[in-house]
Amino acid sequence: MPDFLLEIGSEEIPAGFISGACEYLKKEFNKKLTDAGIGFQNIESDGTPRRLYVNIEGLDENQSDKEETIMGPPAAVAFDADGNLTKAGSGFAKSKGLAEDSLTKVETERGVYLSGVKKTKGVPTRDFIQAILVDVITSIPFRKSMHWGDKSFRFARPVHWFVSIFDGSVIEFEIDGIKSGNETMGHRIHANEYFPVENFNDYKSKLRDACVVYSSAERIQAMRDQVAVIEKETGYKVDLDEDLLQTVAGLVEFPVALMGEFEEKYLDIPAEVLITSMKYHQKYLYVTDKDGKLVNKFIGVSNTAPSDPELVKTGYARVLRARLADAEFFWANDKKYPLEKRVDELKKVVYQEKIGTSYEKMERFGKLAAFFAENFNADAKTDTERASVLCKADLLSEMVYEFPELQGIMGNIYAKLQGENDVVAQAIEEHYLPRFAGDDLPASDVGAFVSMADKLDTICGCFAIKLIPTGNQDPYALRRGAIGILSIIRAKGYRMGLKKMIAESVNNLTKYIKLDADKTAELVYEFVIQRYRQILSGEGLPADCVDAAFEISDDIIAVEKAAKALAESKQTTEFASISAGYKRINNILKKSEHTSDVYDVALFETDYERELAKLISDKADQINREVSEENFTVAMTQLLTFSGPVDNFFENVMVMAKDEKVKLNRLSLLNKLKAVFNMLGDLTKII
Repeated sequence: MPDFLLEIGSEEIPAGFISGACEYLKKEFNKKLTDAGIGFQNIESDGTPRRLYVNIEGLDENQSDKEETIMGPPAAVAFDADGNLTKAGSGFAKSKGLAEDSLTKVETERGVYLSGVKKTKGVPTRDFIQAILVDVITSIPFRKSMHWGDKSFRFARPVHWFVSIFDGSVIEFEIDGIKSGNETMGHRIHANEYFPVENFNDYKSKLRDACVVYSSAERIQAMRDQVAVIEKETGYKVDLDEDLLQTVAGLVEFPVALMGEFEEKYLDIPAEVLITSMKYHQKYLYVTDKDGKLVNKFIGVSNTAPSDPELVKTGYARVLRARLADAEFFWANDKKYPLEKRVDELKKVVYQEKIGTSYEKMERFGKLAAFFAENFNADAKTDTERASVLCKADLLSEMVYEFPELQGIMGNIYAKLQGENDVVAQAIEEHYLPRFAGDDLPASDVGAFVSMADKLDTICGCFAIKLIPTGNQDPYALRRGAIGILSIIRAKGYRMGLKKMIAESVNNLTKYIKLDADKTAELVYEFVIQRYRQILSGEGLPADCVDAAFEISDDIIAVEKAAKALAESKQTTEFASISAGYKRINNILKKSEHTSDVYDVALFETDYERELAKLISDKADQINREVSEENFTVAMTQLLTFSGPVDNFFENVMVMAKDEKVKLNRLSLLNKLKAVFNMLGDLTKII
């Protein structure tokens, strides 16, 4: 069975572009081959800064033959009275490429129609791949792409060569004068020349000989192994940050880890600043002693095996030193200027032209955070108000201006230096949490209150001026903010309805901008609960049960408990009966427009009515009590006892009786029954 290897060779591709491009190539080839009916055993795609490759193993020799039934016009139009094809019938066959002897009459629900079978012979897999290559390569999505020289072809970086080998021979194609072949290139420094390859195994072997570690996983493992040797030789510990290793793997083809050092005086700068300088700006791994204390060492990863390692280390240190000297200067200056003085400067910073300044935003979410404190932990209100005032002040510090990654972190450090208590200082840093999916949540209540308030104010403000996320467009990260709020509420167990929280935030906005408060609150509520549906669905809780539970409460913790009880009960035969009965009750009451739930037992004509009324009398208060105490599983167990009596009622009782009094009495009974069912949500939403 043949294999296929594609390599795209280029100038150095940005590290952050490589994995996405490789994932796209893998998915696109997978889809096109599968859709075409061409089987294969395995497909992999990976890359280095100078190349992206796809290797497909165990391909079918040929595309499968295909038969497709195509429906045409009605037979009365396609055939004349003598059974011969009309112009319409012949035209249909010709336009679809159908042989006339394949045409038949077919009986359908709409009548008799002309039908034909189109047979398509599968093409050789080699020819199919050749036909799709240009389209696949030119459609790779990059965040930014370029064209160069006289080329119209756009790519992340200028492309120099294509390797395209099917079963040992070249598949020829050309893009803007760049022709495919069987030659790849080695490492830019150690083996900067072209050489031929025959297949994937040959490709891997020769790249290794040419100082190229073709696999990102192998490059990461090489760095790990080299760092382990350094740790053993020095006794230091190196932080092997997974994201940083992945990034560095996208910067080098032949990783060589080297330990350098910087002047000890820079250790007087906060460790967070040093780590940020090394990790984010220079892509260095930081080093600690055995107790976890930062030392004046770092690990830089070279793309070559240097003839003079000390010279390379000195170069790395020189570049880092410039950063650290700046940080030292900023650190000294920022300490002279209290955070509280920087707060007034927020008045000059426009957060969003239609929403106002950063100072006005701080005032709004400060009030909202205090509102949360009053409801969830009144003892924390004073610290919450103080943290709200100071939490954005470090954005105007020189350090955060130069190192944006340190926002909040520097606020925490400066606050402690300037005499703020630990709770306030910690909350300044925590209010940015969570910053992404799976990130840490605020540990303190104060941090949680300010975080939720800041995020909710952003969401409500953007919705008020119609900056609503669409598709992939979400410039203010509103989806992430909503998920952050929900995650905090769930983790902390804060009990308040979403509508009340949103209304408070929107009310604060009305003092700063003109808006339709009710409409804004409604849109924000739907937006937030949609995020909650997604969270719970991702955890295996059916969306229909979540939707039904939102009819009970808008307190998300209560909703989750109720949804879980509904999901458990949904599997039973009794629930199916209850659900069907509930939908039937709704339909009857909707048509009747009867709203009273007061019935007269004396007007009942059957035991089925009396049985149902007694069950309501016996169970309604108990179910209501269990629901109010959030014992939803117990409440559902009680509700399921209605299954038999409800079935009996509908099988044996005519609700719309001829006697008007009897009919209205039965409708009142159904209204009462519906009210009992409603205690556990809108069961019409359960699929």
